[in-house]
Amino acid sequence: MPYPFNYFSSLFQVRKAFANRKQLNWFQMIFTSLFLLSLTLIPVAVQNAELQTYPLTTFVSDVFDPLTEDVMKDLKESVRIEEHELVYNSHFGVHKNKAGHVIIGHHEGTSLGEKLTLYFDKTQLVISRENKELASIPYQAINQKSLENKDALSQAISKDWFQANRLAVSLFLVLFSGFLSAVNFAILVFGASFFLFLTRKSRLFSLKTFKECFNFTLNCLGLPILASVLISLLFHQVFTTTILIQNILFVLFLALAFYKTHFRDPDYKP
Repeated sequence: MPYPFNYFSSLFQVRKAFANRKQLNWFQMIFTSLFLLSLTLIPVAVQNAELQTYPLTTFVSDVFDPLTEDVMKDLKESVRIEEHELVYNSHFGVHKNKAGHVIIGHHEGTSLGEKLTLYFDKTQLVISRENKELASIPYQAINQKSLENKDALSQAISKDWFQANRLAVSLFLVLFSGFLSAVNFAILVFGASFFLFLTRKSRLFSLKTFKECFNFTLNCLGLPILASVLISLLFHQVFTTTILIQNILFVLFLALAFYKTHFRDPDYKP
């Protein structure tokens, strides 16, 4: 049976998973590993496509701390946002506190400061720190209603920031999830293969080479990954839950394989 059909034929029965541990060459096993890794990222990609907002605090720590009660009172009483433009009806528009600075309304010659600064300009919110602009957010979800309280404004800022940087944020989430998935995958595959390889010294088991241990581990991991991805897509599970389900199912599949085969071929004679 040609590749990859020989691999998929080994996924659904533990005895076949063990018996077919010598079918793949190294190139096929590497390609299979990359394929399984890519499968784990499908739920992440689907969930990213459905995202409408993402917490700005993930990328800019304590970004909403300067929005104190005095700042929110000033925003609520003196600011009007009409047609995505901010109008400030007061002469006092600079608030300074330990967490940072908040500047409201257009001020000529305003420069970026050392501290965390939220500058509510006429057409956008500019967030800066240490003389560097961190984000420039146009007013979309940031509207009159969002100025009612800090939580509503924080959510609106995060939503507008995400919409303005959707591609970059989505790419970061996929890459970060891919890194975590690759680390978890490497620990599972190489860890299990190594411990299985240690059994070669015992005459009770048929496993003799690292290659067949690696192949057998991939056979055991295929179904758990497929099942965890399917569960994640159907029930909208977060990435960490998907990985946890995958790991648990892999351990159960490996334990079942040992129970059914004792890691010995039917005709094996010690």
